[in-house]
Amino acid sequence: MAQSSFQVQTYSYYNWSSRNAGKTNLILRGSGGQTCSVRFIEDPDAVLPNATQSGSYYSFYYHHNQLQHLIDMLRNESPIYVYFNNDNGFNNSRISTASEPVGEGELN
Repeated sequence: MAQSSFQVQTYSYYNWSSRNAGKTNLILRGSGGQTCSVRFIEDPDAVLPNATQSGSYYSFYYHHNQLQHLIDMLRNESPIYVYFNNDNGFNNSRISTASEPVGEGELN
């Protein structure tokens, strides 16, 4: 049972040319050395593995069709957080913004 979070400071993503599965990876990094590796499952109907944490390393899983939503959030929102929560046997981990005022707009 654990809960932890960190603010994302930098990200990178890449697409492998020679793989049949696991073609895309997204890496989120925090200022304290935290790393969240986001893996994408191509089958939109597949059950995703639970998020895991080992020290300051996190593994999250999303369907590949969610990649563009995550990239859009990383490019256009601030701040972004990685939240890991598997308390009470329910995995409630996520990548999200913090609470934002309604109608604040984003600066470009």
